[in-house]
Amino acid sequence: MHHFRQAALVGIFGLASALAGCGDSGGGSTSKASDARGVIVSASDCVSFGADAVQACSAAIERAVASHEASSASYSNIEACEGAVGLNQCERSASGKYRARLSAFMVTVGGDQARAEPLYPVKDGGVGFQTASASKLMATDRSVTFSRLALSVAESQASSGKKGKGKLY
Repeated sequence: MHHFRQAALVGIFGLASALAGCGDSGGGSTSKASDARGVIVSASDCVSFGADAVQACSAAIERAVASHEASSASYSNIEACEGAVGLNQCERSASGKYRARLSAFMVTVGGDQARAEPLYPVKDGGVGFQTASASKLMATDRSVTFSRLALSVAESQASSGKKGKGKLY
């Protein structure tokens, strides 16, 4: 099931990129006052940044997925993963190891450039996401815009994390 979800996620990103066309997406690292910023779940959410930003946003998400694949911490068993990242918040990678489930992206779009950072479930079950360095982006923070789908995923993950509380290993 995890492989199917991961394959579907990658397929969505590829399809959105193919529909967006070809070209350089940029990927600058400085944020400007005019940059649009938000939490999204998929490349289809890139339209929230405007039609001109879809290609750059989709490419930024592809880079974020590659970063997740290459550098996310992995654990030999589900118990170790859940102990580190939270109950019901892990996925099994292609290598057979476990890691935090990639859940959303913090995307910043400025002109024809975009950056995306992988986001993961909040360990304590709060409604929001966290970065690989554990910086939290909560749905109650009005400085960050969540797409409807991102908010729904965050709420679902918070509920799922609470269901597992009290589980002993």
